[in-house]
Amino acid sequence: MSEKKPVKKLKRRIPKTSKGPVSSMWEQDKVIAILCSDLHLCPKPPRARRGEPNWFDAMKNPLRQLFVLSGRYRCPIICAGDVFDHWKAEPELINFAINYLPEMYAVPGQHDLPLHSMDLIKRSAFWTMVLVGKINPLMPGKPVVAENNMVIHGFPWGSKIKPFTGKSGKLQIGVCHEYFWDSNHCFPGAPKEKESKRYRDEVQGYHAVAFGDNHKGFLTEVGGTPVLNCGGFMRRSSDEVDYEPQVGLLCKSGKIMIHKLRTEDEKFTTLEEEDNGVRKMLKAHDMTDFISGLSELNQKSFDFVLALEMAMEEKMVTNGVRKLILEALGRDK
Repeated sequence: MSEKKPVKKLKRRIPKTSKGPVSSMWEQDKVIAILCSDLHLCPKPPRARRGEPNWFDAMKNPLRQLFVLSGRYRCPIICAGDVFDHWKAEPELINFAINYLPEMYAVPGQHDLPLHSMDLIKRSAFWTMVLVGKINPLMPGKPVVAENNMVIHGFPWGSKIKPFTGKSGKLQIGVCHEYFWDSNHCFPGAPKEKESKRYRDEVQGYHAVAFGDNHKGFLTEVGGTPVLNCGGFMRRSSDEVDYEPQVGLLCKSGKIMIHKLRTEDEKFTTLEEEDNGVRKMLKAHDMTDFISGLSELNQKSFDFVLALEMAMEEKMVTNGVRKLILEALGRDK
């Protein structure tokens, strides 16, 4: 009998480059977390979204995108606050959140807190999500060791972000709910002490930082640290018709990439449509002279709203009409 020859083991062929394995660059750009903020889950649609056939179905769409991204990259979600629009959520909304809110790490924003107080957090819908395992809370002074070699430092509403000064081989991620702005993403008269360039000392030591509260999202760098102001998760007001909600893809290197959420199926009311709706209401209550005066002014929507409030202060309308107008403006008092 002839002697059997040994079977040779096949070797994995690894592509070579002049600068090492191809996988090293991919590993650095590996997505390790999804960054978001300001979900503002609520039981009724904002005025600009009242055309939605079903508001709960409309909220499912961005939440589903968030869930899919987390699954695609096999990484956790980190939220920089305001999961709910109001801390005292109705049972229907809490049930919705239990079913459709993806599991996440989150700091509470002011909308999540009764009277904006951390001392009362256990009375909130946010804390209900903690109890059912949907939210892993990020509390001040209590860093959380998370997946993908991360340590997450939470700074909820009312607690100022502090620099990381320790030593660790893990990635240090700061998450803060505080108004953070630059000249292209702010409201008129925004507080100067909260301008992005003034956070140079506070963000030192972190590999990346995520902010919530300012609904105008943008990505910047402060003192060499990548910083994402996550922005609004869903379009809620008529002046956001051109706004593109976004989330951040945090990479192992500390780099943050922007991912725009899909909004093409949303039913949205523009500023012009909203103004026309209020004008029709006023006409129905015989305020023709007042409307004519506003038309002659040829002012923008902001001034139009201001003029309405001034008119009501001067008691040009009855209490019943006043109530209707305030409801149309999305005001609760």
